Amino acid sequence: MASLSWITIIALASDWIIRIGLALRVIMRRSAVPVTLAWLLILLFMPFAGIVIYLMIGENRLGRRRIARYNRLSAEIDAETVAIWRHHHLDWEPEEDSYRQAARMGTAVSGLPPLVGNSLELLSESAVMLNRLIEDIDSAQHHCHLLYYIWMESNRGIDVARATIRAAQRGVECRVIVDAVGSKAFLRSELVSQMRRAGVHVIEALPVNPVRMLFARIDLRNHRKLAVIDGHIGYAGSQNITDDTFKFNPRTGIGPWVDATVRLQGPAAHALQTVFLRDWLLDCEEEFDSLDPFFPDDVLTQDRGSVLHVVPSGPGSRLDAVHQSFLSTIYAAREELVITTPYFVPDEATKAALCMAAMRGVDVTIVVPERLDAPLVAAAARAHYLELLEAGVKIYHYRAGLLHAKTMTADRKLALIGSANVDMRSFWLNFEITLFIYDDDFSSLVRFMQKDYLNKSTRLQRDEWAGRNLLLRFGDNCAQLVSPLL
Repeated sequence: MASLSWITIIALASDWIIRIGLALRVIMRRSAVPVTLAWLLILLFMPFAGIVIYLMIGENRLGRRRIARYNRLSAEIDAETVAIWRHHHLDWEPEEDSYRQAARMGTAVSGLPPLVGNSLELLSESAVMLNRLIEDIDSAQHHCHLLYYIWMESNRGIDVARATIRAAQRGVECRVIVDAVGSKAFLRSELVSQMRRAGVHVIEALPVNPVRMLFARIDLRNHRKLAVIDGHIGYAGSQNITDDTFKFNPRTGIGPWVDATVRLQGPAAHALQTVFLRDWLLDCEEEFDSLDPFFPDDVLTQDRGSVLHVVPSGPGSRLDAVHQSFLSTIYAAREELVITTPYFVPDEATKAALCMAAMRGVDVTIVVPERLDAPLVAAAARAHYLELLEAGVKIYHYRAGLLHAKTMTADRKLALIGSANVDMRSFWLNFEITLFIYDDDFSSLVRFMQKDYLNKSTRLQRDEWAGRNLLLRFGDNCAQLVSPLL
């Protein structure tokens, strides 16, 4: 018994010593105050478990060697491509002062400039997007590069996989990156084996295993959704290789998922290519004699076309690229700001920017799903509503499915479409991709799509929301305490 008592005392003392040490580390890291407080609460009120949780996901550890390699590859690829764009006078400087600042911010934090000469197509239906992608893969002559967080191992996911198999069989180089967690079932399926036997190169991004847990944070994910065909055509947006049946549950009212993707032709396909090649070379040891075949000169047209800015972000040297560009867009808006996102857990800077925009007279509207597949995230989001509503922000609940489109329009002049949600996970943890489109006509198309979302939504009223059941408000506020970690 005495032995057990000493063991217990040593265990408890060790727990407190480690927790105090980690708490000091949290404080000295100088993270955002809400993040620091959230971790201190976990370490204080969760003996033993709090230590394990912090060691697993407490720091944005991508791995020292991985970060160094990623930064080196990014610098090499960016230097080559940016020089080409500037030589052909494709980099762009906006005329309006308000958007000049947003564009400069995007360039500063991403390393990539906005590019002129693009042809754009808005794809707001999953079936149409997948059909167009399959058609482009079937027409490919040199290479097909696909990077997706989730790839269904059934239904239309099979159709896209078979298209890559057909392409590989006729000599087209096919490379596929899927996230190790998001596409876990796909990676274990017979479908992947068929693709690899046909010559399609499939790799998993950020693999999860016990060894990696010791050196890197395991919940850092590659959340991008993009494709590049022959260096001429690109796709980017919110849709994975999934269709309307993905996680559709009529009994709970979850789904169908509603997405938005941009199909583009022009120099911006080169920018998407740089993002893909960075991620490919990060997780694959393939050596290329030259990258020139992936950046064909015949897309470097002088035709004015649409201006498109590809802004990638992730836990490397460009950690907060999307966040900073997002804030710049909010501050640049003068008349109207419409945002759609499935997961809305804003940090204090973003919430303050939205409130200030509304208070200075900008018509700010946020559209989120009425039903979400992540109850804790939904509760944390609701905790922010009242403050936003009191500032004059309009909030709508979309009723016709799980609105998964991540879009923003500012004054019908600037449109954003991408993979990043308005939450701290997308802003600081995941690898994301966002398109900033400086085009009045295309922005109007996106705004028209948003209007359709609004027509299928219910507006929340401030007084009704403030008068909700006390227990519901308490639960939402409790969820908000851990929102910096979501």
